[in-house]
Amino acid sequence: MVQTKEENFKLAPEQKAQLDWLRVALGGISDREAIERAISILVTLKRQMRPGSQLFVRTRDEQIPLLIPELEPEPEPNWQYLVERPHPWRRQLYIKGRKLQASTVWLDAIANEMSPEEAADNWDLPLAAIQEAFRYCQTHQDLLKMEAEEERYRLEEKGVSLEPKITPG
Repeated sequence: MVQTKEENFKLAPEQKAQLDWLRVALGGISDREAIERAISILVTLKRQMRPGSQLFVRTRDEQIPLLIPELEPEPEPNWQYLVERPHPWRRQLYIKGRKLQASTVWLDAIANEMSPEEAADNWDLPLAAIQEAFRYCQTHQDLLKMEAEEERYRLEEKGVSLEPKITPG
């Protein structure tokens, strides 16, 4: 028997009631649009949540902490060689003591087929720092991809050509 998409997506009565409430609260849109908007909102919030950050609801008189367990940032390991740096939109970590993104070291090693030992020598960093940067980049590839796409978008908006220049030979 072939199941329809609706049959594959069954909601408990309390979930259906929540979806109905959300749909009405968002202006009487369809269930699908309500789900899509909810996903978009949650993705945006999750991307902004960082260790130590907290959501608040502000009333006229006070700020009330808003606790949503699904949005709480996952605890980051205590990195020995990696640190956060303030940036308007970048969230990836940098090599401590340098203005050097962990991804720069990692991608350079991949592009040049370097072993961790060769990368450590090339960047004049302890092998443990290289291994930590590699581990971080391998476990945060979604973030790195998102930041690369954002950087490409910003450069294109400024009119910077990203195509290789071919010189007549």
